[in-house]
Amino acid sequence: DILLQAAEREFDIILYDVDARAVSANAARSGDPCVAVIPISGTITKYDSCGTIGTATYAQALLAAAADTNVVACVLDIDSGGGAGNAIAVLKEAIHHVQALGKPILAHVDCCASLAYWAASQCDAIFCDNLLSAVGSIGGLYQIVDETGKMEKEGYTVITVYADESADKNLDYRMALEGDNTLLKKNLSYNVAQFHQDVKAGRPDIKEDAAGVFTGAMFHPAEAQAFGLINGVMTLPECIENAAIRAQYNH
Repeated sequence: DILLQAAEREFDIILYDVDARAVSANAARSGDPCVAVIPISGTITKYDSCGTIGTATYAQALLAAAADTNVVACVLDIDSGGGAGNAIAVLKEAIHHVQALGKPILAHVDCCASLAYWAASQCDAIFCDNLLSAVGSIGGLYQIVDETGKMEKEGYTVITVYADESADKNLDYRMALEGDNTLLKKNLSYNVAQFHQDVKAGRPDIKEDAAGVFTGAMFHPAEAQAFGLINGVMTLPECIENAAIRAQYNH
């Protein structure tokens, strides 16, 4: 009953019948097919923290839904500007597991940027909620806050000593503090290359040469659909019905 425990203790996983009507867990256990909706909102991290749900928890919910014989499809209901790069692997693996079992998984999105779009791109289809929704920001960044000046102003002296054998420890960070971002950009390029590869695999019709698509731009639905970033515009109930119909064809 991991699915139900997650619904009660972690975040709301809502079960819907094939007509997009919310049903209780007991009703779902009656044997009637249902669609599991997993909401993903806010900043995405790998693990749960104060005010956020991590992808490890989202993945657990997806795996539980995939194992439930009454759940015929899943919908990720996404409203997020992105998050930490190390959070994607466990969620991507769970999405692919749902697909491997022959269960459709759709992404219903409002704001879906950066890492949130990375996750959505691995689903069978992406639908924006409304004409003001936005998707994209396919790219990566680091953000470093240097507080040494503030600490010095407050009378603190920070002394950091590295072992002679640890010349490369935190080197990218130390170089960035001195104004040299070479190593940080090298690491970013590695991560962004994987991001691009996964998006191209998940969205084979994406117009990768279109201006802004792979350089971090955001797009509203009409342009996003023309460039292959999404499949169209649907409300959440319409997405649920679409997922249920896809499940019928899969069987």
